[in-house]
Amino acid sequence: MNLFAVKSNMQLRPSALLVTTLLFFGVHGLCLPDAVQGQQPSVVVRAWEDVITLPTYEEGPPNPNPPFDFFAPRRINYPYTIRDNLTDRRASKEWRVLNLENEYLKCVVLPDIGGHLYSCTDKLNGAEMFYANPSIKLTQIGYRGAWAAFGVEFNFPVSHNWMTTSPVDYAISKSPDGSASVWIGNIDRVYGMQWRVQLTLRPGLAVLEQHNTLYNRNDFRHRFYWWTNAAVEVQDDSRILYPMQFTASHGFRDIDSWPVDSKGVDNGVVGNHRYGPVSRFSHGSREPYMAVYHPRTRAGVVHYSPPTDLPAKKIWSWGSDADGLDWRRALSDNNSAYVEIQAGLFRNQETYGFLEPQQSIRFSEYWMPIRDLGGLVRANPDAALNMTRGATREGSVTMDVALNVMHRFPSATVALRNDSEIVVTEDVALDPADAFVRQYRELPADARYTVEVRTSTGAIVVTHTEGEYDYTPASEIKIGAQSTYMYPPPDRRSEGDVLTVGDDQERNGRRLEALETYRAGLRDLPTSIALNKAAGRLAVVLKQYDTAAVRLQNVLRRVSNDYEASYYLGHALEALGEAEGARLAWESSQRYGIFRSASLFSLAALSARQGKVDEALSLLALVVKESPEAVRAGGLEVALLRTAGRSDEASSRLSVWLEEDPTSSLLRYEAVRLGRSDDALWRHLAGDPERIIEIGVDYMRFGLYAEALSVLQRDFPSGTGVVGEPGMAQARHYPLIAYYRGYCRSALGGDGSADWAAAARMPTTYVFPNRAATLQVLRHAIEHNPDDATAHFLLGSAYLSGGMVDRAMQAWETARSLNPRIPVLHRNMGYTLLHAGASPERAIAVFDEGRRNDPGNVGVYFGLDQ
Repeated sequence: MNLFAVKSNMQLRPSALLVTTLLFFGVHGLCLPDAVQGQQPSVVVRAWEDVITLPTYEEGPPNPNPPFDFFAPRRINYPYTIRDNLTDRRASKEWRVLNLENEYLKCVVLPDIGGHLYSCTDKLNGAEMFYANPSIKLTQIGYRGAWAAFGVEFNFPVSHNWMTTSPVDYAISKSPDGSASVWIGNIDRVYGMQWRVQLTLRPGLAVLEQHNTLYNRNDFRHRFYWWTNAAVEVQDDSRILYPMQFTASHGFRDIDSWPVDSKGVDNGVVGNHRYGPVSRFSHGSREPYMAVYHPRTRAGVVHYSPPTDLPAKKIWSWGSDADGLDWRRALSDNNSAYVEIQAGLFRNQETYGFLEPQQSIRFSEYWMPIRDLGGLVRANPDAALNMTRGATREGSVTMDVALNVMHRFPSATVALRNDSEIVVTEDVALDPADAFVRQYRELPADARYTVEVRTSTGAIVVTHTEGEYDYTPASEIKIGAQSTYMYPPPDRRSEGDVLTVGDDQERNGRRLEALETYRAGLRDLPTSIALNKAAGRLAVVLKQYDTAAVRLQNVLRRVSNDYEASYYLGHALEALGEAEGARLAWESSQRYGIFRSASLFSLAALSARQGKVDEALSLLALVVKESPEAVRAGGLEVALLRTAGRSDEASSRLSVWLEEDPTSSLLRYEAVRLGRSDDALWRHLAGDPERIIEIGVDYMRFGLYAEALSVLQRDFPSGTGVVGEPGMAQARHYPLIAYYRGYCRSALGGDGSADWAAAARMPTTYVFPNRAATLQVLRHAIEHNPDDATAHFLLGSAYLSGGMVDRAMQAWETARSLNPRIPVLHRNMGYTLLHAGASPERAIAVFDEGRRNDPGNVGVYFGLDQ
């Protein structure tokens, strides 16, 4: 068994990665490069930041109208902008790059375009493993619109995710074993969850390691999936080498054979994609690799991840029909073609799971170059092997064997055997720089052959037997159209049907629809425990705390130890100002199960706000024990230690957590507070004001208002060196920062009037509030100045982000009476009336007023058309 498969499923910090690698090679007796054996590395792996100039198509300002879920429930984007203002203007643009290089591979990452791996060059033959598109040409394919085709894209929690062409968090690290890593990641604004990718090169290894962490740092469960999407440039003779016999369509609507489909087309050859796009998921295979090989250049790329990590594989091709050729022109300036090889957690891209609060998962992927193999039948992070039958004559056959290794094996044995009989064996020295190629002739044709490569100690490097793969038997696969389940109509649904429909809607991001489904079920089954719990839980997520508390208390009156209901009730009560009720609820839900870590975290925050720092630290220690990857808890642990005067302990814990996540803005800010220098942090935070608020909210949660104020009142840089996506406001002109600043100042016993007055004068374009904390901040500002139109307007947006139509309209009506010229106000109100089923006359009146007060907003005119 390849221990890479075992290692990738473990929960490891980067510092533990070398230890596990040593255990792996020590147990299996493999010969490692000197650097990994602990000797002085002969080659230094380099990682550094630089710039690159690429032809780039300019993008105009994003759509100023917020894409509320209430308006578009099937395409969840709020609180992000829609980036659909793409142009055909091309100019040279300088992009920041993160470089990673050893003696075999040179990789380039673009942190300002979603953290994509732009290119990875095989230095032995100069071949590019991925699609290094020579220009950045945006098209409307991404979740928010703008998207570009190149390199490797990391998709979490949705496909072509919200930040796929935006700047993300990043870092560079180096390890004592001589390895180096580039880190990229992001905390999304919709769900508050984080993805993080560590790309690592080691001395002497022709393998790019990709270690992924998905972490729900938010307080509530949220839907997610993960797909690594690698674009690979192809020619017509390029071969798609997936070990599979069958594929499934999107939505699992049909199953077909592979590589030759039911129409007789060999889809394993790219040139045969002449009948439209090819978009198929592997079905019935547990094999861990997939590859693309280019006969023209005798080079290719292999992806490896065991089925215990990433079981799903997909192949995508635009095809070469008229539409496919149009897409080549749309996505590139040189009409280049590419395919996408994709690896995911779930069987297809219609399948989502849930990450519970404070839950994280880790898994690994490996990318290897191949050369001079002619094809591929087996691959792992040690080697790639091809074996094919050649000419057959008079009962004899020729066996062609080709092998690439990913690190040196000074003394190895290559054997060809027929069952247990050794046909031929050869002692060889294997090196990544040289392909091992042999042709074995005059072999009995009626035998089945196995190639086996071992080290001098007998450990297997790679082995393969002809035709032997881990497939579901073909007799168990039904070819053709698959049956689909149709839910009963609403008036005939059982309790189970309602729960299933609502769960499906939640998995697809349609939370407002799901809540209405649960509520409809409760009208028929008002005493249903399951429906009360589902509706109450989702109401908490949507910030509808009063109704949530009622639903969840209904559950607990009948099932006192329902820890999910207790956990979410705690959040509802806390938001309603009932701190002690929240404490009792969380003390119940922390006893055991999946809500223990999140409950302990909430209790720690409550204790910290009440000044019980030692108690809060003890609770955080339990969180970390339960969830060692809980970086948010780690950052606040450091902050509490530092503010308690325990700086040495804080510094020690900070070092541990920065090994876990060097991209964390909270940890980087804590490092500055402990005396370290990090000028790049200020530019990074300035690129997105919500990053600043994220730090502030974490501090506020734990009652550290002075720490929140310190970051919220900082004078952040602007101009050169500050990189943000189009339309991003400067921190000094972002009203939410000023409102939060005033709130913190007030919480410390000061006067926040100047901050609230400043916020009221700031522009609100592209300010889309959705955080739960923002409700309290804006209400507080309105208490001190009821005539603040800006605060009323933003509060209305925060309400509608949770589907609270009446409250949103009430806040907006107040804003309208105070300042009818606020941009997008009338568009928001008119669309809300339309979607809430109000009379068309009311909506028309609002839109007509919008034409006078917001005449440049096309949303007003679209609303009138509707």
